[in-house]
Amino acid sequence: MLGRHRLIKFTVLVWGLLLTAMVQAEVFQCRDTAGGVRFQDRPCAGDRVAAIDQRPSPVPSHAQPQADSGNHFFWRAESDQGTLYLLGSIHFGIPQMYPLPRVMTSAFKQSDALVVEADVFNADPQQTAELVASKAFYQDGSRLHDHLSAQTWQHLEQVAGALGMPVAMLDMQKPWFVSMTLTAVALKQLGFSEDKGIDAHFLSLARGKKKVVELESMAMQLSLFERMSMAEQVAMLEETLREVEHGKAFFDKMLGYWQRGDVDGVQSLFDEGMMNSPAGERLNQIIIIDRNRQMSEKLHALAQQGGRYFVVVGAGHLTGPEGIVALLRQRGYRLSQY
Repeated sequence: MLGRHRLIKFTVLVWGLLLTAMVQAEVFQCRDTAGGVRFQDRPCAGDRVAAIDQRPSPVPSHAQPQADSGNHFFWRAESDQGTLYLLGSIHFGIPQMYPLPRVMTSAFKQSDALVVEADVFNADPQQTAELVASKAFYQDGSRLHDHLSAQTWQHLEQVAGALGMPVAMLDMQKPWFVSMTLTAVALKQLGFSEDKGIDAHFLSLARGKKKVVELESMAMQLSLFERMSMAEQVAMLEETLREVEHGKAFFDKMLGYWQRGDVDGVQSLFDEGMMNSPAGERLNQIIIIDRNRQMSEKLHALAQQGGRYFVVVGAGHLTGPEGIVALLRQRGYRLSQY
């Protein structure tokens, strides 16, 4: 096992921005007139699928920032050259999270640029669909059921049915992508959505007004999963099937920690069962530790150029002894939590 609620943790606190792009760039497997298979970002001819507007919701003009009432999941990292404002993001949010505290909105207005993991709203939908299809869908003629035990496949049919998803669609996807798809659909049915995520909120505010800097890319994030063996991907899917029914209780707990700026609380969610299996350790290394190091290097390079940067990354990247906050502190940055 990867640890209870592991996939929900990663989805809302670490890799959810990648999932946002995947949700926005739905991939459909269709056949051309010659009978060949092709992937596209719109329903196949003859399919009747309701269109869903996945663009981030506009910020109401009357919304006023929340008054500051203590610590937030927000830091200022200062060096002699520049300043980094570090905001831990929840990638799937709810309307009640807004408006955000004044200290965050004020720092954003004062910053020279917005820094995010990936600017998914500036991506070309067709290119994103093709990229996702090439990485997340089987291209060798095999199907998901070929890689799962009969028991796991039956469990998948039960969970997918409860979520209103056709299992035939999931059968085209690799296990890691099915895990993310199920988690996203479950969260959306509970009222949480990617367009209310912190990343989407600030990308919407920055559009046409501030420079947006990417720390990663869609291709880079998708390549992470190619480092996982099929056995690790299947273990990831099996954990998702076990946890998806209890997502709301966990999300509510996590949201409370985030709103109070409780760093230890968020970190405890990751520490719980994190290192109790080889699969869990490897997932932690690939998805969190390695990326923390790479992103902290890029943030340091930005700060060296001078100026003020408003940085929004998954909250799970900022906590712990190997988190971005700790890594910047080791470099000599002066850190203050707001």
